[in-house]
Amino acid sequence: MEANEIKTALASAVEDVLETMCFTTVLSSEQGTVPRGVDGGALAITAALRFHGCPSGGFRVSVPQTLARVLGAGFLGVDESEVSDAQAGDVVCELANMICGSVLSRLESETTFRITHPELIPAEPGFEGPSTCGRFDLGDGVLTASLQLQQAI
Repeated sequence: MEANEIKTALASAVEDVLETMCFTTVLSSEQGTVPRGVDGGALAITAALRFHGCPSGGFRVSVPQTLARVLGAGFLGVDESEVSDAQAGDVVCELANMICGSVLSRLESETTFRITHPELIPAEPGFEGPSTCGRFDLGDGVLTASLQLQQAI
């Protein structure tokens, strides 16, 4: 699997899930292999999960708390002021699940994967080892998504 194929799948998955589930558009994106921090040291909500199949690996999404409320409002169909901290965290977990599933189906459409339940984790710089990262500017903040694929043994 080539790096450009992974970057394209990640960008397409993020754009499709956000447009379909949160009614928001990606204004610009930046792809790379090393994640940069969340905007200006803003408090972030980060969700991570693991997936098992061929390939196996990990996935995480990090969103500034203010952006998580905006996304939560679109996802839940409520006003932004009605989105609680817990709901914002739940939405980030669900976005991690949906985006990861979408990326994997784009990369390996014939493979069955087992995806763990996403969990909120402390904001961390990224995975140990190589990963593909994308930063997606949504206007109200930047969503960062990282995919790590384990090498087959």
